Amino acid sequence: MLLTLMLAGCSAQWFVDTFYLNELVTFFTAGPVAAYQRNVMLFTFTVMLFVLVPVVGFTLWFAWHYRASNRHNTYTANWYHSGLLEAFLWGGPTVIIVILAVLTWVSTFDLDPYKPLESENPTIEVQAIAMDWKWLFIYPDYNIAVVNEIALPVDTPLQIDLTSASVMNAFMIPRLGSQIMAMSGMRTRLHLMATEKGEYFGKNYQYSGDGFAGMNFQVHAVKPDAFDQWIEQARAASKPLDIAAYRELVKPSKNVDPIYYSSVRDGLFDYVIKRFQEGDGSVPPPDRLTDR
Repeated sequence: MLLTLMLAGCSAQWFVDTFYLNELVTFFTAGPVAAYQRNVMLFTFTVMLFVLVPVVGFTLWFAWHYRASNRHNTYTANWYHSGLLEAFLWGGPTVIIVILAVLTWVSTFDLDPYKPLESENPTIEVQAIAMDWKWLFIYPDYNIAVVNEIALPVDTPLQIDLTSASVMNAFMIPRLGSQIMAMSGMRTRLHLMATEKGEYFGKNYQYSGDGFAGMNFQVHAVKPDAFDQWIEQARAASKPLDIAAYRELVKPSKNVDPIYYSSVRDGLFDYVIKRFQEGDGSVPPPDRLTDR
């Protein structure tokens, strides 16, 4: 209780930073998707306590009550059945299974990653391409791209389309919720939203080779005016993501710092998908992608 009161005035980010609980940040949510997932997890854990507590409790009680030195217990050598005990042993687990089944059914539809999030603000589209060993994020509505960095306005939904220019990767921002795979030749989709300002981390959770450990990216949840400044920062880089730049970027590299691109070649994301569908998944990028 004392620890709870002490932590009541502390922010989730302070707690995470202070105790280095980067892998437990799913409990300190910053978005509706992650909050829903956390609540499902905690509710499931609570329901399972109705199994764990009686089992552990009765195990300890039986061990104590029927110990060899206890001369006051009742010896019932002919006992073989109890209707009340049978109802408890079968009825309890049945109810728990039904509750968890209903919860799983409902939450599966509610947490569908393809399901758009409700908000008064328009959704921002992002195209994410997993590479060896970095992430490329394209903002088609703003005609910019950034390596290993995402920015989004608070309370604004983000629609992320994902694919891979290499092997399969797993995209996840733990404090915003939902892991989804990025696969070559395929397009997956994820909807996320941040409800509070902050600096969050995202990473690849699928082992993908030598540079896997450093395949991380930063997420900036900011006010709308700060997001506009971030967009202008990318445009001011005066570094277009053309064919030559893409060929250089897709080569394997480790621990890459953020790179800003002021413009993006039209159709780049779709081409990354199609080149695998057509059997041309070689690296470096194909020569068929040429300027018009």
